[in-house]
Amino acid sequence: MQDRFADVTDDTDADEPPITVSRRTALAALGGTVALGGAGVYAASMRSDSRGALAGDFTRTDGESAHLGVNYAGSPVLGSLDADLRLFYWTDYQCPYCEGFDADTLPKLAENHVATGELAVVFLELPVFGADSTTAAQASKCAWRAVRDDDPNAWGRWHRHVFAQQGGKNDGWASEPKLYEYTADVDGVDEADVRLCMDDRRDAVTAAVQEDVDTAVDHLGLRRATPAFAMSNPESGAWLDIPGAQPYETFERVIDRLQDA
Repeated sequence: MQDRFADVTDDTDADEPPITVSRRTALAALGGTVALGGAGVYAASMRSDSRGALAGDFTRTDGESAHLGVNYAGSPVLGSLDADLRLFYWTDYQCPYCEGFDADTLPKLAENHVATGELAVVFLELPVFGADSTTAAQASKCAWRAVRDDDPNAWGRWHRHVFAQQGGKNDGWASEPKLYEYTADVDGVDEADVRLCMDDRRDAVTAAVQEDVDTAVDHLGLRRATPAFAMSNPESGAWLDIPGAQPYETFERVIDRLQDA
């Protein structure tokens, strides 16, 4: 198993009890846990609703990540894989904590670390709230397939636009017809292409979503809860999982720790 830092405990969002994460590798690697400070809980009144473009560009990357074994195929990457560190981000479009991360923390990480070449962010799916979560994850994969060769940044616009529509869990806002409506409003993403993918490539995108889930839960031992993160230093092989709605300052501390690993 890869060198691993200890996980942090935080509020997470899921329908079932979280899976316990073993600390044996972490303790063997460091002889203790990494202190990351308190958890951050996102409140609607605290969020910025600005949905401007993120610093850095989305790119298509194939192959498998070093050490963690995450398959890049079918997953958008923000930034360059020449970056010092990689942040693997598992999300559910119905998760309010994920929406909070996307609205508040991700833009800061993009500006301060992706744009500087320090960090690349890999977007993965972890639907935990039922059928609409799964449908949104499939649509995300289809939207990426539709734009990854010609305009990968269009997926970023789609991703942020869908999060901006977030309503209650399974109240219909993330149904397939609604997702097509949102897609039609996103510049650079052809609704017809996404529809065709959902009709003709449903099995393939479902398998891609399941691979994301299996990598997080079965391979890396992360909890089946969102948001979920694993940040790694490909050069040293050290990595740390960051569960739940952590504040930006936690990611800063993890970045500093892994850069020194």
